[in-house]
Amino acid sequence: MLQTKSNMSEELKKMSVLIHQDGLSFYIYSSSGVQDLISKSFKHESNPIEILREIETAYQNEELLNQLFEQVSLIYHHPIFTGVPVSIYHEDHESDYLKYNTRILETDIISNDDAVQSLDYKTIYIAYSNINNYFFDKYGDFDYYHYTTLALKQHISLAQKNNSIIILDLKESHFYISIFVNGNLRLHNCYPQQAIEDILYYTLFTAQHNQLDPETMELKILANTKEKTLYDLLYTYVRQVSYVTDATSYLEKILCV
Repeated sequence: MLQTKSNMSEELKKMSVLIHQDGLSFYIYSSSGVQDLISKSFKHESNPIEILREIETAYQNEELLNQLFEQVSLIYHHPIFTGVPVSIYHEDHESDYLKYNTRILETDIISNDDAVQSLDYKTIYIAYSNINNYFFDKYGDFDYYHYTTLALKQHISLAQKNNSIIILDLKESHFYISIFVNGNLRLHNCYPQQAIEDILYYTLFTAQHNQLDPETMELKILANTKEKTLYDLLYTYVRQVSYVTDATSYLEKILCV
């Protein structure tokens, strides 16, 4: 179902389109913040051809999308990515970095984002060629990123220089785990989840693998809704658990580039 939230009070300037296998989100915003949000949920995980059909349908049905924008950004939000330390990154080896995560097709566009220099991290990922071509035909110049790069830039604000913290970024069918130790990125990855026990398992597994102590580490949860059952389950094993206070504002800071 396509849902639209509107709070138009001034000229629209920019748009970020979050593209993932579970749905689409169009964030229309200006310097004063997000003014309109158009969201579309899919009934099942969709492939690039199906996603493009949904994008075309959204443009046919939503007048707000058919206006001039100062800037358009696509944000790919899927598990077909990997992170490489900037210090060892080489453009000629991008397919090697990704081949252990996914089967790479000849038509796939292997892309990379500008490095998060403070974390020594560079995201390598697959951008969907049919969707990129659609937006190029519609707008000409546009930017595209992987969600990981933008999220990590924002997560730095939660990572203290003198502690260990795990950030859980929860989505509909998967979630991201980011681990910081003394301000340095130790791990960032995406995991599938169908139940809260999946979140617990991967959280404890990655914590143990990175030698974090559940008694002293901090656990932050970024989610649209604050579920008490999840909190209680995690708190059974981890002493310092809390939700990001204003998740909506935090997410907008990630997406409104």
